[in-house]
Amino acid sequence: MEAAQAAAMAVQTAGLAKSLVKVPTEPVAFVNVRMFDADAVRFVSRRTVVVDKGVIIAVGSTASVKVPAGARVIEGRGMTLVPGMWDCHMHVSDDYTGLQELSLGITSVRDPGNNDKLTIDRRTRAAAGQLLFPHVYPSSLIDGKGPYTAQVANVATSQAEAIEWIDKAKANGFTGVKFYGTFNPAWLPASIAEAHKLGLHVHGHIPAGIRPLDAINDGYDEVTHINWIIMQAMPDSVIAVSNGMMRFEGPGRYAKDVDLDGAPMRTIVATMAKRHIYSDPTMVAFEGLYVPDNGDLSPAYAPFIGTLPPVTERNFRTGGFAVPQDLTRADYRASWAKMVALLTRMHKAGIPIVAGTDGSGIEIIRELEIYTQAGFTPAEALAAATIVPARLVGMDQHTGSIKVGKTADLALIEGDPSTHIGDLRQTRFVMLDGKVLDPDALREAAGYSGRPK
Repeated sequence: MEAAQAAAMAVQTAGLAKSLVKVPTEPVAFVNVRMFDADAVRFVSRRTVVVDKGVIIAVGSTASVKVPAGARVIEGRGMTLVPGMWDCHMHVSDDYTGLQELSLGITSVRDPGNNDKLTIDRRTRAAAGQLLFPHVYPSSLIDGKGPYTAQVANVATSQAEAIEWIDKAKANGFTGVKFYGTFNPAWLPASIAEAHKLGLHVHGHIPAGIRPLDAINDGYDEVTHINWIIMQAMPDSVIAVSNGMMRFEGPGRYAKDVDLDGAPMRTIVATMAKRHIYSDPTMVAFEGLYVPDNGDLSPAYAPFIGTLPPVTERNFRTGGFAVPQDLTRADYRASWAKMVALLTRMHKAGIPIVAGTDGSGIEIIRELEIYTQAGFTPAEALAAATIVPARLVGMDQHTGSIKVGKTADLALIEGDPSTHIGDLRQTRFVMLDGKVLDPDALREAAGYSGRPK
């Protein structure tokens, strides 16, 4: 039945891929735009950007850039042109995810663990023009065997088997491997050495029984989720069973009392900064766990209310993680506030942050709003969703910023995200590899009834 449903969806989305894409036959010029210069991490005014044959061919002041004869001119006064954004933590759910993400100007996705066969199938169909989807940079999820094994993980029962899965990830064209909580920590050094030998990025949860600094010392390039960073200061009783629900309940219970100036947190922040260890904090996922009461709506979804199918909207009102009887929602909110304060410390220390949601995919702008609450400038927050992820996967010479010679992955925004970062939800024009997409048409095809607020 699932195979039949997947085949039917593939047929539907193949038709959409053809109907929603327009390939320009002439150059396209965005004139008089405010532009986000991701390389310099700044917004600049009165810029003109010209695209031809899928590539950016000119960038400069409107006064200096000559628009080619016959070009399609898009007037950009009151608009902001940004590089196509990234969701650096998107477990792709189905074909329609691509339409939704593209409607938000997300042209690249790092999938940190999925059904590898489905990932490869989507890549094949996208390359053949049968699926409209952002660029996907996948990691192969590898876990050990046990009651808390990740559902879609490639399961290793020995170090040799773990290394075989790593070799397969490379052979399948994946960009990284992600280890999970039931993975045997004794296998990490050899497994990470194999991944690095093959040029794969190593990230993940922290296997039960060790702390994040142990995984970093074994060779992690990135620690996934803010909860794992603060786990450095959790009690041993939490660390021993951190591959289950305690990875949520432990930080919810204890983070509020963590001293960010104490040795555990000072050491891990300094080490990550010195070694250039990335963080994919997925702040928005933990805000949704710790902050809303039952029935409340997480701020990530408020802009979309009224545009969602009723069942979807109801699902977004389920509230946060159940609070144990000896704690209160205020305790969990205090722990959440401590995680935001930790992000502030990490950013000030120079730890590279990449923006991801670990959600349905519409939360990415809320993730950036939380970054600004933690002290990022809007430009620094947007860099975490553009050039920094491109560097992480080694694609910064091709995408991630608006620069001559780079692929034309772009989004035209109504408004000024340099002062109100929430304006990034207001996409009016999207380019994927220079192909023209209408965000409103994409929203409609993905099942939304209108633009976000």
